[in-house]
Amino acid sequence: MMRLLHTLLFAFVFVFGQEVSAQEGRIEGIVTVGETPVGSAEVSIVDLGKTVLTDGEGKFAFDQIGEGDYQLVVDSPEWGRAIQTVTVTANLTSTTTIAIEAYFRLDELIVSAGPQAGRSSEAYLASSVLTSRDLVSLGSATLGETLSNLPGVSSTYFGPGSSRPVIRGLSGDRIRILDSGIDVGDASNTSPDHAVTVEPRSAERIEVIRGPATLLYGSSAIGGVVNVIDSKIAREFPAEKVSGFVEGLGGTVSDERTGSADLRISTGSVVLTGFFLRRDAGDYAIPGYAAEEHGEHEEHQDEEQLEGVLENTAADNQRASVGLTLLGDKSYLGAAFTRQMSDYGIPGGAHGHGGGEEHEEHEEEHHEEEEHHEEDITVDLDQNRFDLEGMIRFEGPVKNIKTRWGMTDYTHVEMEGDEVGTTFSNSYLEGRIESGHDLGSRGTGMVGFQYSNRDFEAIGEEAFVPPTQTKLLSMFLFEEMEASEGLSFQAGLRAERQTASARSKGISRSNSGFSGSLGINWSPSEVVSINSSVSRSTKLPTPEELFSNGPHLATQAYEIGDPNLKAEIASGLDLGFHVHADRFRGNLTFFRNAFSDFIYQEAEDHEEHEDEEGHEEHGLTEYNWVQGDARFRGWELATELDLLQGRIDLGQPYVSIEFMMDAVNGKLIEDDGHQSYVPRTPPLRFGGGLNYRQGRFTIRTSLMKTTEQDKVAEGEHATEGFTMLDSSVSYRIISGRVFHDLTLTGTNLMNSEARLHTSFLKEFAPLPGRGIRLVYRLNF
Repeated sequence: MMRLLHTLLFAFVFVFGQEVSAQEGRIEGIVTVGETPVGSAEVSIVDLGKTVLTDGEGKFAFDQIGEGDYQLVVDSPEWGRAIQTVTVTANLTSTTTIAIEAYFRLDELIVSAGPQAGRSSEAYLASSVLTSRDLVSLGSATLGETLSNLPGVSSTYFGPGSSRPVIRGLSGDRIRILDSGIDVGDASNTSPDHAVTVEPRSAERIEVIRGPATLLYGSSAIGGVVNVIDSKIAREFPAEKVSGFVEGLGGTVSDERTGSADLRISTGSVVLTGFFLRRDAGDYAIPGYAAEEHGEHEEHQDEEQLEGVLENTAADNQRASVGLTLLGDKSYLGAAFTRQMSDYGIPGGAHGHGGGEEHEEHEEEHHEEEEHHEEDITVDLDQNRFDLEGMIRFEGPVKNIKTRWGMTDYTHVEMEGDEVGTTFSNSYLEGRIESGHDLGSRGTGMVGFQYSNRDFEAIGEEAFVPPTQTKLLSMFLFEEMEASEGLSFQAGLRAERQTASARSKGISRSNSGFSGSLGINWSPSEVVSINSSVSRSTKLPTPEELFSNGPHLATQAYEIGDPNLKAEIASGLDLGFHVHADRFRGNLTFFRNAFSDFIYQEAEDHEEHEDEEGHEEHGLTEYNWVQGDARFRGWELATELDLLQGRIDLGQPYVSIEFMMDAVNGKLIEDDGHQSYVPRTPPLRFGGGLNYRQGRFTIRTSLMKTTEQDKVAEGEHATEGFTMLDSSVSYRIISGRVFHDLTLTGTNLMNSEARLHTSFLKEFAPLPGRGIRLVYRLNF
């Protein structure tokens, strides 16, 4: 099968990719801040993997650049960042002046949403970016926490060890989590108590695509994509022979201590990379008692709990990676090995108690049986990952060939006290081969193949799904065309075939999926752009949805799958407005996704269940995987207004205010027209912030209100609203190319009791209380 894919791709290159006479030009420019030239700034051409340093007069140059439009990114440790589009014409020199702006007003580049890098204002789908500078202060222990304040993004929060993003009310297997473009290969999509095996503090940037991204990344991206991009494989020559950082972090809310280091060494055409992190944190502090108060049980709960601390939330994480890359002028080939080990606790109530109204009704009846589960549940996670990535660039109709492969060996052991409860293992292989092509002066595109093979097994009392193997093969085509200045179109197709097998049961099911989209981006002026996309996206059923038959204590469910589930189809519409004026920036997006054959769990009124071995599981509600219609709609708003635009090169203050608001409404629609709310739908949020920069000193403060969620599914409790006040203060000390960052961050400064409606543990695990973190990073 893979031999066939390689043959097809190389045939495509042979026919269309023959080199033509080079049509090359030159780029010259100067980088300034105000009227001052900026020296020692990195200037990069993202799509070509080229980087140079400006000289003492702020000048830079690139030679032998093919015709076309390129995004130049400038990064100055002292002043900030900038992005500029430059057009190169054959045999001519293009000149440009790039002015650095305050970093919090930047229209960032997105590299995960199309065939080439483009500004977020030019994207056809709503997107957000966190850069390495953002992650110094925002980077938390889990991916869900790190992203939870972005528009349209919430978290499944299952304690500080496990938290997955929720995008526009969708989570689990509908959100694709990528490690530099390849699936993380863990088991986090099977259960909310399973950790995501990426480390936010190792990332150079994190990109979030909101809305269906199935064309590039497959059916598991029907709700969106989170791509965590790091530097374990070098894709360009570093600007310095030796570079990296050393970081130390101390936090109060859980007595956290984290140390990390990143190193890049280049010699000739070889780049060596390495990263190491160790995190140690204890049980975290909370404002009051852990369990949510429910009438007659309030006094009983208080007697059994410690006030001010959430027990069994300690975590110990270690991550290390090493990589080697061979770089040429128009190619690179790199490999990396990553090892991650994590030990973290599951907060009380996750496995030992039921949730919601069902628990209250049966608490006394099953008290004796529940005592068996009162041991603390901890998770011992171990993952080895091997990555291979390479690219060759061409002059001609075919612009490049790129391949990425990731192979993961994942093991996850759940311990009940000192006894092994359930062991999960996941062997995962994914590969992509893609080729960018040029359609002429106004068009670009990409064609590619993707293959994955997943072997998943669970052994123990929580083995709710039998051993399964899932193979996926797909092909995709993506095209962008500029119709006129300010008007462009995007279209894409994807076809995929999946085979899922439950070996122990002798069952195998095959499903095919077809996805397509059409988008438009119109810029009626230099400061306004309007984008819209329509899509038909397919999600193929997972082995858990097809073959589950057993107790899943993390969600207090006895899950029963359906081998006859069909592919889920979503018809999506996004409409976005972007403004990037001198003093005002804003994004407003409306979205609507209508699902047919939506796959979800439906509760049955049973109190006892008996598995095939005759073991009784008490106090669990039976949930069957079923299909029906569903609808999600909502909107997202993010704005920023400059109150004071002082010249940063003269040390004058620069002040801006921000406002963010998002909402989503999710409903299940039955055949008779009856509608009910989708469980764990995020409530309305709104809030604002103040940004202040003067010289090397920066302050950022935000106040976010999460409203009450009373639009609940059957069996759910309403969740009270809460308000979060966060702030960070940072100062940068610069000595040549070496600079020091000192950042003091305060979270939940009002010590509010906060429970996420999107969390299965909202009744037992509030968010952490007031916390102060001090981060020191030495960059060299």
